[in-house]
Amino acid sequence: MLRLIAFLALILVATPLLAETGQLSPEKQALAVKLRGYLNEMKTLSGGFAQVSSDGAYSDGKVYLSRPGKMRLIYNPPSQTELVVRNETIIYHDKEFKQVNYYPLASTPLAVLLQEEFSFEKDVKIIDIARFAGVIELTLVDREDPGMGTVTLVFSEAPLELRKWVVVDAQGGMTQVSLLNPVLGQKINPKHFEFIDPQYDQGNN
Repeated sequence: MLRLIAFLALILVATPLLAETGQLSPEKQALAVKLRGYLNEMKTLSGGFAQVSSDGAYSDGKVYLSRPGKMRLIYNPPSQTELVVRNETIIYHDKEFKQVNYYPLASTPLAVLLQEEFSFEKDVKIIDIARFAGVIELTLVDREDPGMGTVTLVFSEAPLELRKWVVVDAQGGMTQVSLLNPVLGQKINPKHFEFIDPQYDQGNN
């Protein structure tokens, strides 16, 4: 369950000091436009990931993302968990115990990353954009639920690529997720987003 909480925190955000895009400097506004364009062009993503929490816990695995609305995270052993997003639902599957929990996608920050169009005006606010040593850090807050924490998306600048996200939750806990050899724009087999609840899979009973 801790892995589920960390995952649901991956994508969004909070702080009492919010900055609208128009309150950023001209340079940062130009960067915001560039990053929004990149995120909207990111229709598919696949590759590895490594996850580190502030308590030192480490895990890794494989990620598949297809916008709008589909994602799968498969954690490597010894973990036997996976997360599947499909049909507006997040599915958390503990394969060891054949336990499955379902959550509405719309009630989680994950919905922002998986929607058809990424918008800084409708869904999230920009807190700040930092640029240094070939790296751009974009920090965001959720417009409707700012109490859930902050997320910083980390990009390499040349070429522009999403490399990492760092989430700080409302209690100050941090989760850092680094993408490993991500591939963007490549067609993903729809089978990666299929899921059969073991409770109803007679072939495994």
